[in-house]
Amino acid sequence: MAFPDSHAHLSYVLERSGDEAIEGIKRAYEASGKASILDAGTEPGDLTGRLEKFGHLSFVRFAAGIWPDEGPLSDPDRALSELETHVRNPACRAVGEGGFDFHWNHGTPEAQDRLFRGQLALAVRHSKPMIVHSRKAHAETLAALRGATGSVPVVLHCFGYGPDEAAEYLGIGCYISFAGNLTYANSDALRAANLAVPDDRLLLETDAPYMSPEPRRGKPCTPLDIARTYGFAARLRGTDAETLASACTRNMTTVFGP
Repeated sequence: MAFPDSHAHLSYVLERSGDEAIEGIKRAYEASGKASILDAGTEPGDLTGRLEKFGHLSFVRFAAGIWPDEGPLSDPDRALSELETHVRNPACRAVGEGGFDFHWNHGTPEAQDRLFRGQLALAVRHSKPMIVHSRKAHAETLAALRGATGSVPVVLHCFGYGPDEAAEYLGIGCYISFAGNLTYANSDALRAANLAVPDDRLLLETDAPYMSPEPRRGKPCTPLDIARTYGFAARLRGTDAETLASACTRNMTTVFGP
């Protein structure tokens, strides 16, 4: 069964798992007829190639954004200028993923802030949602978002903090998306955060091919693996996977459109 996936990287799934994996995704999601996948961007110009590969798939929605990597951080203005040409594309439903990563630290906090705030400005200027990457950077992320969340929908993707941080993001109007690490043994704080998110702000994702849910932690995954995350989250929240999928479908439609 296909479930809504609010964040995946189909190009990387193709690289890791090949054409057969994409065909399996296609069969399942076309048979479902209602579940969709949001294919997120990481580089300023990667939307063109992703549209060529996957634009014919009716269940895929696209975002264009810049992950805080060395290249764009060395010349944020150039990267943002290139990105804007793709954000204007009607096929682009959202800006992202963009944000802070203080685990890999490919640039200074100041450079990351400049690149992220530039993407937020694009999202607001073009009235498109913002998909946020935030790793070990809660305070910086929250500070940058405070001026944007009233203007466009904001999704914290692959949420990696606890219930207190979740409450702060919810307080400024964000949606929160949880990945397969929700199922990991050391994720008690993450599970508490999930319970703090109401149904109308909740999303689930694979971040495929990364973050494979248990029992295949560390293996490449595809959007089909999200079924395990839905099952786990449903048990955690005292509901069933189909009910949870309906709520996440409504939220994805609210944020990214039908």
